[in-house]
Amino acid sequence: MRRLLLALLASAALTGCTAVQPGDKPIPFARGPVPVTSQTPMSNALVCLGKAMPKALDLRLAVQNIPDRTGVADYDGPGAYATQGAELMMVTALGKAKARQVNRVATNVAEWELAQALEQRLGEGHNVQVGNQAYPFRPVQMGAFLGSTHTIYGAITELDFDIASGGAEVEIAGIGAKARGYYVSLGLDVMVADTRTTEIVLARSYRKQVWGREVEGSLYRFWDLGSGGDNIGEFGRELFDVRVGEQKNEPIQASIRWVIELAAYELLRDLNGIGKACEKYVADYSRSEPATVALGQPPRIQAAPAAYAPPAQPERRTTLAPAAPAASTAPAAPAAEPKLAATAKPAEATKTAPISNGRITPPLIGPEPPTPLTRPSKATVLRNDAP
Repeated sequence: MRRLLLALLASAALTGCTAVQPGDKPIPFARGPVPVTSQTPMSNALVCLGKAMPKALDLRLAVQNIPDRTGVADYDGPGAYATQGAELMMVTALGKAKARQVNRVATNVAEWELAQALEQRLGEGHNVQVGNQAYPFRPVQMGAFLGSTHTIYGAITELDFDIASGGAEVEIAGIGAKARGYYVSLGLDVMVADTRTTEIVLARSYRKQVWGREVEGSLYRFWDLGSGGDNIGEFGRELFDVRVGEQKNEPIQASIRWVIELAAYELLRDLNGIGKACEKYVADYSRSEPATVALGQPPRIQAAPAAYAPPAQPERRTTLAPAAPAASTAPAAPAAEPKLAATAKPAEATKTAPISNGRITPPLIGPEPPTPLTRPSKATVLRNDAP
């Protein structure tokens, strides 16, 4: 009876402390740490890269989808373990280096407005002056959409849990301690392709191990707090079970951002041929030797093709037929009609494309010039003047 009464009193006290009472005024929110811009150990290296990139290099990057291809998900719990927005992380990573980008992740608004402008239904709220003409709608300018020179794409391809774990637990006389650590491995594959030729110019794979640990202490024993009795304030032998602990895990999504920023750094470094100018901002275990792309020159930055010049047409010539055999004493046959000797058709000249940086640059496409017709001279006509 005494223990039941104590339990009821304790329950009533806790209920009064924790119950949420209805009211007209909104309750204040709990306030945690202030928001900050997302930074990783690679952020300073990307900023350095932005200052070292050559300004004259025409490099325009487009980021395609970088999906989660691990297939690891908890369908009864939080769902997918890996982020579903890795391409957005790549865009912001390239933005830290101030790389020139064109939007290929979300083009719905631009495509919709272009369709409306073509139908002359989209306006600017005022007339648009084009030359001497004013238009009440948005004119569509040819070539207004900026194209890309290279496309970055890939996927999150690895997510392996508990690749290594260890721990220890000890308990003596009701006093115990426990510690445990574990590792998770995640991986990213990323490629860069020349948008105009679809040739893959760079391909890399990255892996990072995510670490976590748990520490726990416990107390489990019986205490004799009194001799017992009928009064509520007198206790007998009671059981105490106390547990305290701490758990720290490296965030998986933040680790993916770290890997993506490392990939963005190396791709920009090698595409621009910067070398080791910013390697001091990269952790020792993350450094890799700068690669030279296509004989040390960025292959995707091609020189403007020269204007098309039609190949020179070879001069057409007619060939004399072999001389007729000497006349014999027999009567001569009737003279045949004079004919032109067969003329060999000249082979078509082959267009040769200019070569830039070890790559063939296709010339501008234009119509073939008409082939001039030549009339054979009378001197090339053979006649049989024999009687």
